[in-house]
Amino acid sequence: MILGIEIENFDVFDKDRAGILLDDYLSDKENGTSHDAFRGLNALIGRNNTGKTSFMGCMAFLRDTIIQGCAVASISYGRPGFANMTPDISKPSVFRIFFKLEDKNAGKPKFIQYELSIVTSRFKSPIIDSEKVIILADVDGTKKPLTILDIEQGKGTIVNLEDGTSGNAIGVEDEHLTALSLYGKITGYRDYVLLYKEIYNWFFCSFSSEEHSSYYYDGGAPGGHKHLNSTGSNVGNVLEYIRMESEEEYERIVNEIEEKIPTMKKKKNLPLALKESPNKLFLYLLLLRDSRPRSTIFIETPDKDLYHDMVDVLSDEMRDYTMKNHYCQIVFSTHNPYIIETLSPKEIWVFERTFEKDSGDVQIRCAGADPLVMELFHQGVGMGSIWYGGHLDAKPEED
Repeated sequence: MILGIEIENFDVFDKDRAGILLDDYLSDKENGTSHDAFRGLNALIGRNNTGKTSFMGCMAFLRDTIIQGCAVASISYGRPGFANMTPDISKPSVFRIFFKLEDKNAGKPKFIQYELSIVTSRFKSPIIDSEKVIILADVDGTKKPLTILDIEQGKGTIVNLEDGTSGNAIGVEDEHLTALSLYGKITGYRDYVLLYKEIYNWFFCSFSSEEHSSYYYDGGAPGGHKHLNSTGSNVGNVLEYIRMESEEEYERIVNEIEEKIPTMKKKKNLPLALKESPNKLFLYLLLLRDSRPRSTIFIETPDKDLYHDMVDVLSDEMRDYTMKNHYCQIVFSTHNPYIIETLSPKEIWVFERTFEKDSGDVQIRCAGADPLVMELFHQGVGMGSIWYGGHLDAKPEED
């Protein structure tokens, strides 16, 4: 689960933070304060072009960088190259993410911060400049930050708390690859494996609502697929896999979803019917019933093209997903007050931008930081109504 992220010198962000980092967490513990962290369910709101889509794009780029390397990530999925994504190529682009991870072996959460810095070479290609992994560890009976991976320009040290080794010198020969992509796949480096799997399991949802989308004709390889892909084009394969695994489980899942979507009851031969006329809400509900839930699901405007009562169904299902899977979360953007009506102020992140310059003037704040919003919410006013009333669009006045 992501508790917070800071993005520096990338896309429209100069040095912007959403949620908390390790320094905030330690400050709260020491001073009894409370910074607003990302929750299980998180809505990104704000006017057009304020950075919501860019935020999702930054997270997708970061995942691809860790999985595939920064050179490949910079040109994948239509990206224009790293030099065109960073506002100032003379400075590094830095990503800092603070996680709360499930450590099943220890039976308690593990707090880890990952930091990655990427620079632009003189040939305008991206190079991994530095990388850190900082873990909150027990040191002399107290929780203290411990840097277990520290690499600069391909050379540094690694600590493996599993076998007690400390400060071993390591190097990464390929300047495009992260050390996490290497050590996160090696048995025995449990902290790195946990972190790598967390990021690997991010899911960026791009379900199409167009009835004749080419996604559904392109399809995928024949046979059963364990998981939906980002476009939902393999929905028939996934349903086939579930049915082959367990007819009883297939019937349970399909019946559950059909009860929530009245129009689905009329469809015979479900996989074929979905390919001919894809139902976006069905795809979302199927995704949220995956037997191996994603660590974080990112969705842009999941309510688009949904009738208001179906928006209620989706919001309830997303809430159920995060309650059943305590270390999983959903981050979605929206312009629809209906879908945030049952959220709390602490689950809503407001993006603002002055447009005084081309990039770098984005501000991100938690709606729960506004005392007036909190008071209205505690009085029983829903967040959709508070937003519709204009109370989320302006910053709270500072003392």
